[in-house]
Amino acid sequence: MWSRARSLGLLLLSTASLSIGLSGCDAAAETAVNGLRPSAVPGIERGDSAAADTVPAKPKREIVPDVEVVVNIPSGRLELWEAGSVVQTYPVSVGSARYATPVGEYLLATVIWNPWWNPPPGSGWARNRKPEPPGPRNPMGRVKLHMDELIYIHGTTSEGRLGAPASHGCIRMSNADVVDLAKRLHRIAAPGVDSAELERLARPGKNERHTVMARSIRMRVTYQVASLRGDRLHVYPNVYGRDVTFAAAVKRELARAGMDTAQVPSLAMARLRQGAARGGASFALADIPHLRPEPPRPAAESGPALLGTPTVGAATQLANTSEPAPAAQDPAAPADSAAAPVAEADDEP
Repeated sequence: MWSRARSLGLLLLSTASLSIGLSGCDAAAETAVNGLRPSAVPGIERGDSAAADTVPAKPKREIVPDVEVVVNIPSGRLELWEAGSVVQTYPVSVGSARYATPVGEYLLATVIWNPWWNPPPGSGWARNRKPEPPGPRNPMGRVKLHMDELIYIHGTTSEGRLGAPASHGCIRMSNADVVDLAKRLHRIAAPGVDSAELERLARPGKNERHTVMARSIRMRVTYQVASLRGDRLHVYPNVYGRDVTFAAAVKRELARAGMDTAQVPSLAMARLRQGAARGGASFALADIPHLRPEPPRPAAESGPALLGTPTVGAATQLANTSEPAPAAQDPAAPADSAAAPVAEADDEP
């Protein structure tokens, strides 16, 4: 009996040790530490990798009402919602198809400034990688916000890939944008942290700093290839090649606007599909019944139909007339698909 108990204790200790020093975004490795949540110490400054990445406890505290962070994977955007309206939107990179960002609901409360990065154990893509201290080469960038044990919103050194699915499961932002988002969330959920302290936390440095906001903010990750916004329909590519019926998704959104979907001809649906497959597009509802497919373009002109290029490195207001196009795509698409090429994840989280 004692021997079995001792063996179980050693197994639990061995498993718990995996939760120390993890900072890579790897959705597959997440299950290795599921449920093991050692507590973080709010406000502590750390300068060594051994102590830098203790997995924080999932906060159980009051949730801010009427505020939500929303990421729609096909759109390549992160949106901050307040009182039912989008107040800020940012270009992001979600996980590649191989390391898909998990759809679901999360709570944001723990923020790590100038984070260390430690390679997640057992991940082939991180083999032979060494821990990176805070600094310009750190794959976590300037800030990381915990969504779950091994899934974060964080900065990146690959800002040129924002808008395309390219990570190992995390949500990447430009460093300027992730700092801006972290400050905004602190002002909402931790009003006791004054502006001078926020500026100190956001300043580049060699020491990792942890803060836990007084309240939690809801976060939702969705997968929608069509989205109704006011009097416009936005369509996006099926970046993960999921079993999504594009026409059904479009008609569902148009029905929400009170449109008779029987009045959407097949030619109009083909034009919507083209826009989605080319990287994303936005259409006025009044124009949809009259849309016709665009003629094929010469090879030299092929590429994404950009209807608004994401601003990299600075937060951008949600455009009323267009959506950014996160990825290129050939105009030709399967009959009931809006697929787009999926970027393979690089050596960042």
